[in-house]
Amino acid sequence: MARPRTPLSSHGTIHLSEVTPGKWRARARHRFDDGKLRQVERFAPTKAKAQANLRQALADIQASSAVEVRRETRLRDLGERFLLAKADRAPRTLETYERCVRKIIAPRIGDLSVSEATPDRLQRFLDSVTADIGPGSAKTVRAVLSGMMGLATRADAVRHNPVRELETVRARATGASPVPLEALAGLLESVRADERLQQLDMVDLIDFVAGTGARISEACGLAWSDVDLSAGAVTIRANVVRATGRGVIRQEHTKTEAGTRRIQLPGALVGILGDRRFRIGPNPHDLVFPTVLGNIRDPRNTARDWAAARVRLNLGDYSFHSFRKTVATALDQAGLTPRDIAEYLGHSDPSLTMGTYMSKTVGGTRASEALDLVLGF
Repeated sequence: MARPRTPLSSHGTIHLSEVTPGKWRARARHRFDDGKLRQVERFAPTKAKAQANLRQALADIQASSAVEVRRETRLRDLGERFLLAKADRAPRTLETYERCVRKIIAPRIGDLSVSEATPDRLQRFLDSVTADIGPGSAKTVRAVLSGMMGLATRADAVRHNPVRELETVRARATGASPVPLEALAGLLESVRADERLQQLDMVDLIDFVAGTGARISEACGLAWSDVDLSAGAVTIRANVVRATGRGVIRQEHTKTEAGTRRIQLPGALVGILGDRRFRIGPNPHDLVFPTVLGNIRDPRNTARDWAAARVRLNLGDYSFHSFRKTVATALDQAGLTPRDIAEYLGHSDPSLTMGTYMSKTVGGTRASEALDLVLGF
């Protein structure tokens, strides 16, 4: 006999587990109004608190599902309903949504009703966010507003989504400056000679980022199980983020769908990783670049350590993202196509790579050979 289907607005069995010492996870699958089952989870220092937090979250979801969206519904309440509908998203994504709703939208226009959220009022609000906080935040707020008003539209509280009529938020991109190809070898030589970076076990990490163009979050999440030294390749399939209430976590996915890729390594990096495998020994997370204590490395803290090193060594204002642009430039000059370069870097759109980075699986050796020429190993 088939298992009975979970009723709408209800959840299945709550599962509890201790993910790390002093950190408990409670999770259950909740069936939302659209009929889909999505996992909801909460964390706490104790088993009982984790379970209580999850039960409260499930109760909030059920309460929200029972409330209809009407013309009189306030935007702050619509925002909370939107957050509950997105409860299954990645932790960092959910944090971004919560910041937009609770720190920006609710304080500024939260008392407007759905019917009062006209294009004119929303445009003035968005313009103020652009001026006060910046275009980057304004773009995210616009996207969240669109999702909120989409809920209202589907509930027939408004006839159409007013956010679609707003002007596009525009800003001139600044971004990181690439390391000049002729300066890369000298920069890496200074890195390898620095005692502080050696103490932090960051030298190999920097070599890896400079030699592959991987995002720092991807490098921190790289596991030995995804390293194939015999083939001279690695598979990028995870990243590391800091989530509120959960600390530093490794997510089993990359920043974008296109970010999951298998890339061929420059020959020198194969040797560095081979030596490293025997030198650092095992760690609880099977990571290639853990902290000196064997824990998950925080990309934010690592970026701060790198910023301090740049000042100490007078290396210039080159962030980890600068290496990513340098790799794109090196591959471009080696004659690889925009599609090849986009796939090597994990971009879905080659035009993004061409427009932003040039000054899925790339199994061939042209990319790795080109990078070997500029790394100065």
